[in-house]
Amino acid sequence: MFIERRLSDISQAEELIKKCGLTINYNVDYTVGIFYNDELVATGSLSGDMIQMLAVSPDYQGENLSAIVITHLIKYALEMKKSNLYLFTKPENVSIFESLGFNVVAVAKPYAAFMEWGRPGIAEYCLHIKSLAGKIDKDDDISAIVMNCNPFTLGHLYLIETASAQSDKVFVLLVQEDLSVFPFDVRYKLVIEGTKHLPNVKVIPGGRYVISYLTFPSYFTKDTKLAYAQSAIDVEIFLKHIVPTLTIKRRYIGTEPFSPVTEICNKTIKERLIPAGIEVVEVPRLEKGGSAVSASHVRQLLSQGNITTVKELVPATTYNYLISEDALPIINKLKGNNKKGHF
Repeated sequence: MFIERRLSDISQAEELIKKCGLTINYNVDYTVGIFYNDELVATGSLSGDMIQMLAVSPDYQGENLSAIVITHLIKYALEMKKSNLYLFTKPENVSIFESLGFNVVAVAKPYAAFMEWGRPGIAEYCLHIKSLAGKIDKDDDISAIVMNCNPFTLGHLYLIETASAQSDKVFVLLVQEDLSVFPFDVRYKLVIEGTKHLPNVKVIPGGRYVISYLTFPSYFTKDTKLAYAQSAIDVEIFLKHIVPTLTIKRRYIGTEPFSPVTEICNKTIKERLIPAGIEVVEVPRLEKGGSAVSASHVRQLLSQGNITTVKELVPATTYNYLISEDALPIINKLKGNNKKGHF
């Protein structure tokens, strides 16, 4: 008889997880173990609303233990007032989780499939961004840009202006995850203010399906090993859901001389969108003083107190914010990070 029991510590399942070839996340919120005669034969964990480390002993395959673990985790999530759960799995395992009530969000072969359970989900997200986009005519030549803007620079503005001049409408999907130095509400405000002179540009919060910690965590951790798989999922979500919702025909990206993860993302965008009929326009980075303008350079200058040089690299609206009292907590944080050797 199989017995379900909460594990007090992930280390109790460490041996089984490693045996199944999975990476261990020691910072999960909840872990369940399935035991047979006091032997741990299956396990699974929740980290927020993400199911992780679902492992079944090779000796007990075919006992439907994955279903027992998933059912237990769903029940626990509901008790914790969670209405959504997500997981990554191998593309060949999609049917297993579909039978347990999960829906496919995106499949990025050969890497992984991203699936979700509960509501609201990707369908509700698409309805939401469509409502934010406003009226879309079927003949409109529509482009999209995905940006973080940490903070909004002249480089970002140059890319948007380039797309604006070549498109009927441009949707800027702004990364909404609050893991950047500049909070989302600040970044959103700066992009809105900095593009007011472009009537065909609409800034839309990206939500959880555009470069978020849910779908693309290595974007924020700069883990290049995971970036190939996670960027593929992110691009497939864009292709399968956002493109048809907003009738996007073209995506603009900037060349990336600094971030290896962003360069992997750019490569993935081209490899997956172009064969699907979506044009990808890679625009050379705007340069000032012989160097490409980048948000990371702006943050470094701010950490050094070099506001004079920053003024040359950002729109007036961004500069006015940076010299305001509202920006002081961010500036002080950057200066503190500089003392620690990172920004």
